[in-house]
Amino acid sequence: MLRLTLISVLVFISTLVRAGGIKGIVTDATGERMAFTSVIVKGQNAGTMTNAEGEYRINLKPGSYEINFQFIGFKTVTRRVVVANEFIELNVRMHEQTIMLQETSISAKEEDAAYTIMRKAIAKSKIHQKQVVSYQANAYVRNSILLNKIPLVLKKDLYRQNIKEGIPFLSESVMEIVFNEPNSKFTKVLGQKSSFNNISISDGFYLFDFYDPGHYRVSPLSPQAFRYYRFEYDGFFEDRGLIINKIKIIPKSFGEGVWQGTIYIIDDYWNIHSIDAETIENGLNLKINQYYSPVEKVWMPINQRIDFYGKLLGFDFVIKAQLNAGYTAVKTNPAFVEDIKIIDEKKEGKTMEGISKNSLKNSKTEELLKDNKEFSVKNLMKIMKDYEKEERTRARANKEEAAVVSRELMVVEPSAKSKDSTFWNSMRKIPLTKEESESYQYSDSVKIAKIEKRDSLQRDSLKKAWRYFLLNYDFKLKNGRYLHFEPPYTPFVGLNYNSVEGIVSDMGIGFKNYTSLGAKPRVRYNVSANMRYAFQERALRGKVGGEYEVGTSKLTIGAGNYIEQFDPNSLIFEWMNTVTTLFNEQNLMKIYGKKFVNIGYSYNEDARLTFSTNMELARRSPLENLQKIYRIKDFEKNGFSPNNPSNLELGETAFTTHNALLWQNMIKWTPSSKVIIRNGVRKYLTGGAPIITFIYKKGMLDANFDYLSLNVKQHVNTGVLGKLDYMVEVGDFVNDRSVYLMDMKHINNSYLNALRIGLFARYRLLETRMPLPEDSGAKSINLYRFSTKGAYLQAHVINEFKQLIFTRLPFVKRWGLKEDLFANYLNTPAVKNYIEVGYGIDGIMRALRIEAVSSFENGIYKRAGIKLGVTM
Repeated sequence: MLRLTLISVLVFISTLVRAGGIKGIVTDATGERMAFTSVIVKGQNAGTMTNAEGEYRINLKPGSYEINFQFIGFKTVTRRVVVANEFIELNVRMHEQTIMLQETSISAKEEDAAYTIMRKAIAKSKIHQKQVVSYQANAYVRNSILLNKIPLVLKKDLYRQNIKEGIPFLSESVMEIVFNEPNSKFTKVLGQKSSFNNISISDGFYLFDFYDPGHYRVSPLSPQAFRYYRFEYDGFFEDRGLIINKIKIIPKSFGEGVWQGTIYIIDDYWNIHSIDAETIENGLNLKINQYYSPVEKVWMPINQRIDFYGKLLGFDFVIKAQLNAGYTAVKTNPAFVEDIKIIDEKKEGKTMEGISKNSLKNSKTEELLKDNKEFSVKNLMKIMKDYEKEERTRARANKEEAAVVSRELMVVEPSAKSKDSTFWNSMRKIPLTKEESESYQYSDSVKIAKIEKRDSLQRDSLKKAWRYFLLNYDFKLKNGRYLHFEPPYTPFVGLNYNSVEGIVSDMGIGFKNYTSLGAKPRVRYNVSANMRYAFQERALRGKVGGEYEVGTSKLTIGAGNYIEQFDPNSLIFEWMNTVTTLFNEQNLMKIYGKKFVNIGYSYNEDARLTFSTNMELARRSPLENLQKIYRIKDFEKNGFSPNNPSNLELGETAFTTHNALLWQNMIKWTPSSKVIIRNGVRKYLTGGAPIITFIYKKGMLDANFDYLSLNVKQHVNTGVLGKLDYMVEVGDFVNDRSVYLMDMKHINNSYLNALRIGLFARYRLLETRMPLPEDSGAKSINLYRFSTKGAYLQAHVINEFKQLIFTRLPFVKRWGLKEDLFANYLNTPAVKNYIEVGYGIDGIMRALRIEAVSSFENGIYKRAGIKLGVTM
């Protein structure tokens, strides 16, 4: 028995070794190699693409095959081959298509023939999108990232991580796909290979669907296409007995969200034969090539190549994504594969016969398409629109399924990353180029070098560990545990300077534990401690805290004697305040002493609903500036301000030591009914939905107030028009018997404070809307001048346009510049009906923006100004 088994295994292995197929090189008429040519095995639903060097390779079982070689703009070449147990070398030379023009006389007023073709293709696009009910596919995906240029400041660090210029980071995957309409997809990854630390970036099976009208990008087959594109007929050619129309896609204004290029439409069928198009994404270039092939009477994309390239923050990069799909077990909707004739009533001057308006209104889509063979463009579009309504009605009947946008399950075989060269030689659909082979060779050499140096690195690890103690660092322990360390001796990290404490040294240490994402319930906890010593103040302070999170619930506790900024959410970091104090004579950070103990609980469900409640007992003490504040240079135009900043409503903000018991409750709700289910985990789609936040805060003991606020903010993608952001907040201290500065509502009038709610939600000219008193530190920045303890209303809105003034120019769009219009409103007891309106140019050098702003108060013009800032 053992002998027979051994013989069977040897026979099987010999069969694999002797497996045959075809390989070769594809060139044009001049002998130039043709990259990314589609190579399709007719009747097998299989194929490949040539690589960047024009080489291809297909594994085939013994038998007779018909091979089609297809490239946009070239005649399809068909070759018949007989495959045995060895590879046959089949080199192919392709010739450019002879584009023929229809013999028609076209007057200056007559419409281009492309419009009739595109109207028919657009009318039938929904049919093509709905034709396939389910399919199985064997897919090969190859993605790569190539850095042609790395910024000098990062080159050394990236080199240590084995990232070099000119060597692509390569990732390949072989997978099986099972799709069922409308949104269910199962992916089984059979093999993964990567040239960068086994990190895979090729597990996704994504085919760009030009039949989808699109929202952010307008497809040339969208019903709205004629608003954004002009089309030009560029002739036709014959391919496998079919007439293929060549149509130029010419955007009325090229930029983000619109395409330019060429689309090939099959005559009479009005589906895509192939497409070569490009657009712009954030100033970077995105190019897509797709090739379609008939599968079960349906033309489906079998080869796709995406190139994403450009320059960003000093990097010059190219990202390539190649996909080859071989479909099996394709099931179609019979109603949508019927041959129908489409009449363009606008051009051909015919009306549809045989279908009454009553039939259009009362008959089901499937019945209409089955019983009638001729439709006008207008009526076919109406029929498919009604069909979509029918689908939505059916979906609403099952509320659970109606909410599910996508249902995905991915399984990676345990042996996927350990497949040997035999597997990849048989399953790799696209041969590696010389550079890609070198990428794997380089990766292998790095792995060997790491293994050889492992022992010496372990011996030298203590000598080199000192580097980790200079900056904040998380030391990885076992089983998802980390030790966090914040050094007290590194300048601008733990060693800082402020006008109250002088030189201050702050050391932090913490312990974190994270379970894996798949653990149920997910448990995370961390504990931390800080010790802080102020040398000139000669004060030692400290605090401790902890968090324990199980699933959707989290418990927090804390206690200590520490310092606190008057605005606890301020983004005036200590290192930032150190720089402004020493080098610009601006003590931005305003602090007080706080002895406290607190406890809190929060609940977070699927990012839709968050509830938190926190209680803190604190003894709060004033702190004063040092009598002598050190500065590196004395700036006459600036000046240090008191640690108790002035405020328009309170006037004097100095306070005495007091006790406060604070209780805060917050409810955040994001209404969303759309769900993505990935590997059994439900995730609600909150993008684009409004975020509604309600806060109630109660002050007790020496503090005595009740604060209420309601905040609504939303980010709306308006498609090709751009992006709209708004935020509206209304609030009031319904009881304001005793409100200290640290308890007031702080108005975001600075870039520094606005980051926590979005850069757009701030006031640009509020600080300079009126002359400041001479004795109030007028030359220094006061972030608390407009804080309020009364009723207030603030609103912010900004719309970023895809094209407005300068962004209509193609070269401006390629720079990645954006234009926006914005407005801000504020009403408090001290600031009445304050309005700002402005225009901004964003994305200058990918990081900066410039704004022109005007301000008004109670309808009276106040001032205008130019503001510089960071990009949004």
